[in-house]
Amino acid sequence: MSDPENRLQIVLWKWANPKKLHILFDFSAEAVNRLYRQLQANLTIPHDVVCITDNPSGIDSGIRVVPLWSEHADMGGCYRRLRLFGPDAARLVGPRFAWIDLDSVVVGSMDAVLGRPEDIVLYRSNSVALQPYNGSMVLMNANARPEVWSRFDPGTAPSMAAAAGFTGTDQAWMAYVLGPGEAVWTRDDGVMHFRLDCTPDLPGHSRIVFFPGAAKMHLPTTRRVAPWIDQRFPIEGPQ
Repeated sequence: MSDPENRLQIVLWKWANPKKLHILFDFSAEAVNRLYRQLQANLTIPHDVVCITDNPSGIDSGIRVVPLWSEHADMGGCYRRLRLFGPDAARLVGPRFAWIDLDSVVVGSMDAVLGRPEDIVLYRSNSVALQPYNGSMVLMNANARPEVWSRFDPGTAPSMAAAAGFTGTDQAWMAYVLGPGEAVWTRDDGVMHFRLDCTPDLPGHSRIVFFPGAAKMHLPTTRRVAPWIDQRFPIEGPQ
């Protein structure tokens, strides 16, 4: 891999959560490796793939591993990801990076998606009324919005975001601090929410599909309502 100073760094997250058994999706090394292979096949922008994890065992040697930090581990959810809004993000990852959730599948070229020029781009899935952002994917320059980290108080931030009507963990706090005016991807950009956008058919301009919630790609119930999954990804069992 080349110098991260001159390449987009794509961050994948993998950590064990003893309070939540991932029975719907296997957040495993193979899930990391699978998404890595899909990105390598669908992204020509110079890039590296990084996995921030508490267990690097089984992760492909082409993926740079960054040890997961302990800040906010006891809060559950995805609050730990907020540290990439902090002052050491460039040192930890690189000066420009994207993070992408593991419960996703790349189905087309990602060049237009990850080649956006803005200092930050967030995903607007419209899956929750009045919530401007979905935390499944973020593209940003390091330190682009430092207030997301500097204003975060674990004792008060969750209740403040909830009182404002936002749901989730890191995505609720991002919405609360940033407001609705940031640059976004939507379904028009080919960034898809499975339940809202890809049932029963996969739109032809799709580039990446996220499977938040219970409708994970490998489940028979999901595949029955979306035949395109079996057509594109016919492997049986957990994907």
